[in-house]
Amino acid sequence: MILQIPDSLAVQSGCSSQEMLFGLAVGLFMDGRLTLGQAGDALGLSKPDFMELLGQRGIPMPYDEADLESDLKTLRRLFPKQLAMSA
Repeated sequence: MILQIPDSLAVQSGCSSQEMLFGLAVGLFMDGRLTLGQAGDALGLSKPDFMELLGQRGIPMPYDEADLESDLKTLRRLFPKQLAMSA
């Protein structure tokens, strides 16, 4: 697919084509339409490199209550004694 962006939008935003692609990939990732890996791939980056770039730009990773519950469940499974002692 070829996406045509009006020159006026590029001029107004002051973005290069790579920055436009980054914005698109981040937007689709934040909307849940691309995974972290897919967004990184679109930019030619590995998942860790994409995560680092998000961090450098102050863009938070999406994380909700379901993610927290899943992480806590995993931690309880992996470290049952440590978590019981700290409670």
